[in-house]
Amino acid sequence: MLWSCTRLPRLERAALQRLAWWAQQWSSQVSYCSATGSDEALLWIEIGASQRLLGEAHSLLAQIAAGLAQLQYRGELAAAPTPQAARLLTRLSDHRIVTTLPALQQQLTALPLRLLALPADTLLLLHRTGLRRIGELLALPPAAVAQRFGPQTTRYLQQLTGAVAEPLPSVPLPAHFHSECEFDTAVEDATALLFPLQRMLHELQGYLRARDCAVQEFRLAFRHHRQAGSELRLRISRPCRDAAQLLAVTRERLAAFALDAPASALRLTATRFVAPAVLQSDFFARETQQAQELQQLIDRLQARLGAESIQRLQLRADYRPERAWRSLAVQDADGQAQASMDAVTAPRPCWLLPAPQPIDPPAGPLANAERIESGWWDGHDAARDYYLARSADGARQWVFQNLRSGQWFLHGLWS
Repeated sequence: MLWSCTRLPRLERAALQRLAWWAQQWSSQVSYCSATGSDEALLWIEIGASQRLLGEAHSLLAQIAAGLAQLQYRGELAAAPTPQAARLLTRLSDHRIVTTLPALQQQLTALPLRLLALPADTLLLLHRTGLRRIGELLALPPAAVAQRFGPQTTRYLQQLTGAVAEPLPSVPLPAHFHSECEFDTAVEDATALLFPLQRMLHELQGYLRARDCAVQEFRLAFRHHRQAGSELRLRISRPCRDAAQLLAVTRERLAAFALDAPASALRLTATRFVAPAVLQSDFFARETQQAQELQQLIDRLQARLGAESIQRLQLRADYRPERAWRSLAVQDADGQAQASMDAVTAPRPCWLLPAPQPIDPPAGPLANAERIESGWWDGHDAARDYYLARSADGARQWVFQNLRSGQWFLHGLWS
């Protein structure tokens, strides 16, 4: 096994727990400790089993450090075969990564005793006996150490060197994600919430990666002093777990959102999860990048203009031009099957008039005849012959003759 340890300034238990959820994007074995009276918090991640998939220890520690920086945390990281050794190595200025027990034993030999996580009175007693290096203490018989300095000291040394396993309680992932931030002073402007939201959304990103899922919606709840709380629901067009994209959508919504009253706390909640939208790409094609950029544009437009303002066109299995398509909301269009129009071979313009306009019979030759007889079942029966025609000014027109009345109509134009 190979444990990474991150030593952080003391955190509240809730914040440390969310950090443990976030850390499970690298491993399912995550544990934390914030001892009473201590000025530090510790986060352990078992990264040995993740190296083949996510990179060697140096790369993994660099990834964890970069993620912590996005969360505005600054910690000291190290890696070793045992949790206590990893904790000890975080106090060194260099040589913080040791991958084998023999290498660990060799490195511990020359390190000072003050680095051991032992009570202060035990360290003082060790110093008074003339011991200065960890190697000198490890060279003593375990029974003698237990008799002189207590069995807890022997057990700690055995866990440090890997002679005895140290079971750490793993942090389970909750079924729902929630993160809360309380403010020292009430916040009146909704856009001022973007700074704490950035951390919350990165915590959510780590949680989603740990569960291998994504979200399409989440909620922001605002707590107000002596007033009922308010809520903002955010929804995006496709499943997403990228914090930057979620923050961009949130920024657009908050720009047009007015708080009912100054907010004293903010809570982010996500309860519904879906499979992530994984887009495959190759070295040369830009289709994947373009699809992601289009998704981000749609999400930002919806956040700014409203979900109902962004529509998608969808084909319908109907030969009547005015009924061969329809507009749907982006989310509704995703789940609908697209109708096949392979049977339509005659050219059709994209510009249709809102309603066919009566015209005089066109002069000159007509081309590309297409007969449409359909709609008897819904009360909008159509019997038409369509043609390509040109107006007096040379514009290309799409016209048809009603086979029942003989009247001619203009239905569409080409640019």
